[in-house]
Amino acid sequence: MEGAPGADMIGYLLLVAAGVVAYWPTLNAGFVWNDDTFLTENPLIHAPDGLFRFWATKQAEDFWPVTSTTLWLEWRLWGPNAAGYHATHVLLHTASTVLLWRVLSRLRIRGALLGALLFAVHPVNVESVAWITQRKNLMAILFFLASIRFFIEAEFRRHPIGGPSAAVAPPGFQGTYYGLSLLTFALAMLSKGSVAPLPLVLAGIILWRRKFSLSDAVRLSPFVLIAVGLSAVNIWFQRHGTGSVIRDASPAERLVGAGAAVGFYLWKALVPVRLSFIYPQWSIKAGDPLWWIPLLAAVGITLLLRRYSRKGFFGWAYFCVMLVPVLGFTDIYFMSYSLVADHYQHLALIGVTTLAGFALQRVAGNRAPRAIPAIVVCVLCCLTYRQCQAYTDSESLYRATLTQNPDCWLAHNNLGNLLFGSGRAEEAIEHYERAVQLKPGDAKVRSNLGVALNLQGLSFFEAGKIPTAVACYERALRLDPDDVDALNNLGGAQLTLGRTSEAIGLFQRALLVKPNAPEMWYNLGNALAASGRLVEAVADYKRALRLRPDYPNALRNLAQASEQAARQGDTP
Repeated sequence: MEGAPGADMIGYLLLVAAGVVAYWPTLNAGFVWNDDTFLTENPLIHAPDGLFRFWATKQAEDFWPVTSTTLWLEWRLWGPNAAGYHATHVLLHTASTVLLWRVLSRLRIRGALLGALLFAVHPVNVESVAWITQRKNLMAILFFLASIRFFIEAEFRRHPIGGPSAAVAPPGFQGTYYGLSLLTFALAMLSKGSVAPLPLVLAGIILWRRKFSLSDAVRLSPFVLIAVGLSAVNIWFQRHGTGSVIRDASPAERLVGAGAAVGFYLWKALVPVRLSFIYPQWSIKAGDPLWWIPLLAAVGITLLLRRYSRKGFFGWAYFCVMLVPVLGFTDIYFMSYSLVADHYQHLALIGVTTLAGFALQRVAGNRAPRAIPAIVVCVLCCLTYRQCQAYTDSESLYRATLTQNPDCWLAHNNLGNLLFGSGRAEEAIEHYERAVQLKPGDAKVRSNLGVALNLQGLSFFEAGKIPTAVACYERALRLDPDDVDALNNLGGAQLTLGRTSEAIGLFQRALLVKPNAPEMWYNLGNALAASGRLVEAVADYKRALRLRPDYPNALRNLAQASEQAARQGDTP
């Protein structure tokens, strides 16, 4: 018996109500950073054969086909309506908290419901629930917990509580629960590879109950094969076709950085305030003794818990093991902006909330006021509700990020893009200029500043702004000679200044990099027409129209150039 039917029903209602209340603001939220490339502008999501391409080709950026399948199916239901995806996220998160409760209850851990409730309303989880791009986190944890639940059932049937610890039983490869555990683990790995440490978690569950045996190693070996095999596939997908280096760190820097990350995540789990979408980037110095303190502290905590608290040791070990994939021993794309992120500890957080639930339940059972657990849950729920509001839309998210991390160049740049797109060029320039100060070696940032300055010069007849914009483009091209946007924008600025030959050369360079861009053929046509080369201009307008038949500006300029060429006796 895991609990009386009435008590179970109360538990279900509590978890569902807590999830809905805490994440209610997300139901009215929109899309934020990276949701475009991940979903709304992802050609594989829109393609009728997208499912096949996710599962059987290497066209996706990551091999997480289960996650991609859910989004492909939902696109047919919700399309570009963000509310549907957010509702699904709240549902998935709530389902995971219910599963967590059943897992902890089956392991007879005191305070199981409270531990699951703390996880349900913990503010650190907002990034995973409110950000649609983190669908992979929600799918992975759901199957991860299901795999543990099925494995526990298989384990209890081989070694019932109260039975002999050395009972002889078949390995159970054909057992229903064992097979379901393997299947759901594979689905978790195909949702996101961060669940790879699951075999270690299952080994810990065995050790929680009894001694580990050779037959246990045999039973866990398929889980290890799945973890290693699909992790290798994930790593290959993330690295194929790109030679970019996320960061250049020595083994010692990675080691002390991992220790610092463990300390950071533990602190945010215990004191979830001043959360940020992007935290300040760390400058790790292995030669500085201060950087070794978190690592030594983590080792010390491990030794103390191993000696004095069996339950504490298992919770702490789970927390550390589930953080291993995101501690910086291997690089992840997001680490180019920050080495730590709230969504990185989504799985690991279970260890802290479970221990907290156990401790609070014990406190409530003693002389302390029984209201303490309820107060803690309510405080966390309020913090989560407030944190959700930062994800209302992209502008809210970037402004909230800059409140906590004023020197985040990415937030300045992306906020500048939003402001520029909404016609607020003056505000955009301020953020672009700050982004350039913080990230002087980024070509895109300088190019964006140039675009804003160029538009301001044209709109308000501030001719002095255009040469400044030209300087921005030229610096961007020194940083990245193949930056198509910088080439195209510099060509447009030069054309505005009447330097048609320079503009023609720049547009031609851009087309060498991106020959199927109709806008660039159109721009080249304009530059040729301005220099009197009407026949060539007509040919380029036609190329633009072949690539984009519904291009009104190209149609208009083609007609004008053809008419002028005919008057001059030229034959297009």
